[in-house]
Amino acid sequence: MAIGKPVGVVLASLMVANLFVSSATFAMDNENVPSSATCEEVLKLPDESEIQREGPVIIPGEYRNIASSTESTIKIAVLGGGYSCFNIRDWSVVDQFWVSGDGRFFGFHTFGLEADGHYVVDRLAPDIILQTGVRPVFSDDATMLAAAQKSGAGWGNLEGLGIWQVGPNGAESVYKFTNGLLDGLVWRVDSWIGNNEVRLSVVHELALGEDAGPFEDILAQSKRDNYRLIKRGADWELEDIDEP
Repeated sequence: MAIGKPVGVVLASLMVANLFVSSATFAMDNENVPSSATCEEVLKLPDESEIQREGPVIIPGEYRNIASSTESTIKIAVLGGGYSCFNIRDWSVVDQFWVSGDGRFFGFHTFGLEADGHYVVDRLAPDIILQTGVRPVFSDDATMLAAAQKSGAGWGNLEGLGIWQVGPNGAESVYKFTNGLLDGLVWRVDSWIGNNEVRLSVVHELALGEDAGPFEDILAQSKRDNYRLIKRGADWELEDIDEP
């Protein structure tokens, strides 16, 4: 993943039909689209979204020193000064805000028209925006993070397993697996073991309980199968650890 020198950009993501803008060069999962647009210029663009937003995103009080919102945008303050800006016109819901303990990473979840995703802003290197599908899990030393997300509709912004490594110049994607994720319904990252092994679990469709009730309750009572992503040499391998 190349990290460029700061310049103004717009990054268009076809998956979420959303316009992403900032005052820096962006590397969103290995994509860089240079432009001279600014957040203020985005406000002047015609709103072609089919979603009718009724107001700005409500930012919880503990995050208002980092994020602010209008009806069209969210601004994220970055640590070197300035901000990253997201066009939120295609997102009906923006929530699940969080910030890492050192304040470097800021994340939030989105839901919109044929779009569902989680975004992580590296506030130290704001040209790096991670699309993690769900809130990622950090290793104990906070130098690695992993996420697992799959949706039935395929509209999530990860739709697979991902691992990123955090360095002084930003977070870099080191592994991504998006080939159907077997037949799992709900994957999740359970824990890191050191920096070279991720423990995961999944509910397979055939393991779902048959009792009537809310899907979340059925899911919670269903058997989860255990896997691990383990680094061997330069490669990461996905293994079923329940097999004898």
